[in-house]
Amino acid sequence: DAKPIKGMGCFVHEAVAVDPQTGIVYQTQDSAQAGVYRYVPKTRGKLADGGRLQMLAVDGRRLFDTSKGQRAGVTFDIHWVDIAEPDRPHVSASPGSGTGVFRQGLDRGGAIFSRLGGATFGGERLYITATDGGEAKMGQVWEIDPQRGRLRLLFESPGAPTLNMPDNLTLSPRGGLLLCEDGTMTPCVHGLTRDGRVFRFARNNIKITEPRNGLTGDFSQREFAGATYSPDGKWLFLNAQTPGLTFAVTGPWADGGL
Repeated sequence: DAKPIKGMGCFVHEAVAVDPQTGIVYQTQDSAQAGVYRYVPKTRGKLADGGRLQMLAVDGRRLFDTSKGQRAGVTFDIHWVDIAEPDRPHVSASPGSGTGVFRQGLDRGGAIFSRLGGATFGGERLYITATDGGEAKMGQVWEIDPQRGRLRLLFESPGAPTLNMPDNLTLSPRGGLLLCEDGTMTPCVHGLTRDGRVFRFARNNIKITEPRNGLTGDFSQREFAGATYSPDGKWLFLNAQTPGLTFAVTGPWADGGL
């Protein structure tokens, strides 16, 4: 029987991405105030052997709130602070003892993000979304370079018409990022090019008028999720979270941003 792996953190988990070179597991937290975490296993590929849980911190800036006052292209040097009690509950009856893992990270100067969503690893970089980060609260896309210890803001949405709360994301084999919106008004899938331009790729227009598998209705306000490419990069797979549909999209991709 499968057993839970202790030590990877007791918090509101969202996405996971693994560095294929090191085996380090990066994790996002879907909370109003959230942290970026990494689990460094004692034995690569054997998480159950134990390891260290750490939270991202920005050099020289304790409790730095990344969701305010940032511009695309800004770069920060980072380090990682240890979480001494990774299994401390984030909810407790004892006053002042809640949000256990996040609180420990803050006490050591960890950085604050706003509602972390998707995570994907590629090209020796980790890419994450802060779903309602930014001045407009419509989302940010961040890049983390673990080898150089750097955090960079790739894009911040100026408003819902441009990008409405990005959540799941995946890295194209050609270097662009595919972003699935989490907004409630006709969610779309957007592309983010390597030079920082956002464009609409697809829009949810799912309306089932004739019963199929017992389902009918207007699902056009439901989000896309689980975007990924086939190993050869020729096919993109997308899920419509509700009613539970998977789409397969092929190119040609060579002349586009994805």
